[in-house]
Amino acid sequence: MQFFEKKSVILDSRANCLFHPLGNCDKRLHHRHPVRVRKATGELEEFDPRKIRRSLIRAGADASLANEIISRVESEIYDGISTRELLDLALRHLRELRRPGLGVRYDLKRAIMRLGPTGYPFEKYVARVLAAHGYRVLGIGVVYQGRCVEQEVDIALEGERGRIMVECKFHHEQGVYTDLKPAMYTYARFLDLEDHFDGAWLFTNTRFTTAAARYASCVGLMLTGWDLPRGAGLRELVDSTGLYPVTAIDIPEEGWRALVSRGIVTLRDVISAGVKRLKDAGLDRSTAARVVKLAEEAARYG
Repeated sequence: MQFFEKKSVILDSRANCLFHPLGNCDKRLHHRHPVRVRKATGELEEFDPRKIRRSLIRAGADASLANEIISRVESEIYDGISTRELLDLALRHLRELRRPGLGVRYDLKRAIMRLGPTGYPFEKYVARVLAAHGYRVLGIGVVYQGRCVEQEVDIALEGERGRIMVECKFHHEQGVYTDLKPAMYTYARFLDLEDHFDGAWLFTNTRFTTAAARYASCVGLMLTGWDLPRGAGLRELVDSTGLYPVTAIDIPEEGWRALVSRGIVTLRDVISAGVKRLKDAGLDRSTAARVVKLAEEAARYG
């Protein structure tokens, strides 16, 4: 469609000033040039509405709704807008269009980051996702005696390749890459635990540096990041199973931590648990009912 081939521009027009809802010209209306988006790393890239469209379609929106959201977002963006602000704009319009369940699925990256600041909830979540993909989870946080020292393994799995030790590297901020060091120590730990495992796997919720990826390829260490391997990264693993974390719903930290401690890790768990079990976990009735309703709405887009 031609709509998506055109570049988004900011118009320098006195007519736009006259009809601006604030009655003046703000920074969104100055100069005619492509709109740039500031990434979490600080880099600027040209705004591409196709990225929003892909994310919306992936979350379950139809083409008509995706086009409507993009149209609304494009009317409000300005040069230098951050990716966080861009996401918040899309989420606000989803709420205004009464699609809160879709918003829950659309905000996956930040939902996973809210599993922090410690990595343990992320480990439980990754284990649940991998189990849905056919792996047998042998344990989480299991201690093994290596050739040299005792080592705690984040997740122990069994699959077609035999037994695999999984190291989870969690980041609670965007723009932070998993570099060479975690890849090297994960492989070093595997060498000490070779009597127990047939392979090692490093998981992160962000991205890997080029050096980390090159090292992993050299030594045979499996890597999974937000979008690595291509088409089979963490985002795709979650989308293909519909196992969105409980943090996809806006509830206080103590609330979702209480749920995770009771094995309620995903929105699917929330639906199975129902209001009563959520109340037993410490949520008040109104919050529990709201959480279950949102989880059910999100499930309709699966």
